[in-house]
Amino acid sequence: MKELILATGLGMMVPFAVWVRGGAVLGKRLWILMGLLPFLQPGLPQLDFAVLSWGADWPGLVSGIEVSAFDLLGLAIYVGLARPPLRSSFSIILALYLVAVLLSIGQAAEPTAAFFYFWQICRAALLLIVVARASTDPKVAGNLLTGMALGVVLECAITAYQRFGLGIVQTSGTFAHQNTLGLVLHLAVLPQVALLLAGRRSWATILVPLTGMATVVLTTSRAALLYAALGLVLIYVLSSLRHLTLRKGLLGIAGSCVALSFAPLAVTSFEKRFERDPLREEEYDERAAFERAATAILLGNPLGVGANHYVYVAKNFGYSERAGVIANEGNRNNLVHNAYLLAASETGWFGLVAFVLLLGYPLVTTFRIGWPSRAGPEGDLLIGLGVGLLMVCLHSTLEYILLLRDSLYLLAVAIGLILGVTYQVQVRAHMPASMPASMRSLSPRPERKALRPAT
Repeated sequence: MKELILATGLGMMVPFAVWVRGGAVLGKRLWILMGLLPFLQPGLPQLDFAVLSWGADWPGLVSGIEVSAFDLLGLAIYVGLARPPLRSSFSIILALYLVAVLLSIGQAAEPTAAFFYFWQICRAALLLIVVARASTDPKVAGNLLTGMALGVVLECAITAYQRFGLGIVQTSGTFAHQNTLGLVLHLAVLPQVALLLAGRRSWATILVPLTGMATVVLTTSRAALLYAALGLVLIYVLSSLRHLTLRKGLLGIAGSCVALSFAPLAVTSFEKRFERDPLREEEYDERAAFERAATAILLGNPLGVGANHYVYVAKNFGYSERAGVIANEGNRNNLVHNAYLLAASETGWFGLVAFVLLLGYPLVTTFRIGWPSRAGPEGDLLIGLGVGLLMVCLHSTLEYILLLRDSLYLLAVAIGLILGVTYQVQVRAHMPASMPASMRSLSPRPERKALRPAT
């Protein structure tokens, strides 16, 4: 059945790409689907096709070469979009990280396994480029945000059913783990909060903050709840500093009351969690042991040991044993709970620098471009995306999940949106102030058939 779906998808790519190039689908409902798919894809394994799979035989981030329906859709749109040269410095940074991962294959004991991760990064990079180019159109950016908003509402409904219908304490929604859900929610919820504070009134700006907060509480993830709360406070402070109004003051009071109303649910959730999995007062610190092993690997191998190879090297070359990781399969087959240390140990110092730049460039861009008041509502959106990305960066010091496929998809969409909206703000800033408001709008003309690049 999967082979039939894959063959059908490949057969439809050419006519679909022609349709996209004709402009009939750009800026319309397709982009809502593109924003929603990162939430749907994890719960629909039927749409994943394994070209090569090692399954449980390889204890790493990726165990095969996969192609998903999401990848085929992104590729078809990429072929259909006009492809002028990329103009942003980010394209250089993205290329550096891809080169770092590619070079690490030469350091790998199993080059095929290292290529698995390189393939995964290429899939995310393709999605990022497609979103960045398309979201130079404000309507496309708005539809992508709508799709992500629908994803948050969907996750709230599913986690509510998992908790109250199935009795699951740590709910994960459509994702494989509650921590993954908690991390990606930063990227989808906080931009809507920023738009709400900026005065945007829609179902998404009202419903997403409420359902997002409820979903984070239902994950019963301490890190997710901590960084979600920190992100909400930071968004409010930055928005108030940028332009304080009476409406924002009232929203702050209302938001505090809503947050307090979730406190009983949060307390009950964590009580149930620790009843089933009580905190153990032991000297063994698993997280610290993993970090010692990863640090030792990096210091002993400045060029890295190969992408997707942390567990293989740590377990088979004595790093886990010397770091004090408990000798059982559950621990020795686990990954270091720090995305930066994981990237560093596998791709070396060069890979670590490229990875930090990959996250740091769009993060700095959001505040550099979005902070000035002349940026308008797009500036508020950039700040919301920036705070969401900042929370993801901080959260990643405690988790490796940012490097998993499902997280990378949402990260690619968020960074693509940042680059596209940045382009909108920069174009508007270079328009003459005397130009009529209708002329200053960045909405595409009806006859426009191709989008200009954002990266």
